[in-house]
Amino acid sequence: MDTDKQARTSLLTEFRLRRWARMHYVSADQRKATWNPIVLDEMQNKDQEMHEAEENSMKARVSSMYVPLAPGIITRIDQSHEEAAAPHILKMQDRSSRNLQRVADQMLGE
Repeated sequence: MDTDKQARTSLLTEFRLRRWARMHYVSADQRKATWNPIVLDEMQNKDQEMHEAEENSMKARVSSMYVPLAPGIITRIDQSHEEAAAPHILKMQDRSSRNLQRVADQMLGE
């Protein structure tokens, strides 16, 4: 049981060191070889993640430079000052509102 507690403690320590390494990340040329190996390993992992993210963003930038348009399709561009019509669902009333309106109309009609 003592070894189980010790293993949990060492795992917790490793997680804390890895978190610290991510929060206090420095470039490879500023790292010292005397630092904890877990910290150095996590910083190398972050180096690799940053490199992969940079490659992926370059690919995305190149692919998003051009937007292909289908030939022969005419698109309609509405004027900016024109408002879109209200959806029909907002014009509809529920049953009780319709009944209330009908009763009010009948009372005014008498």
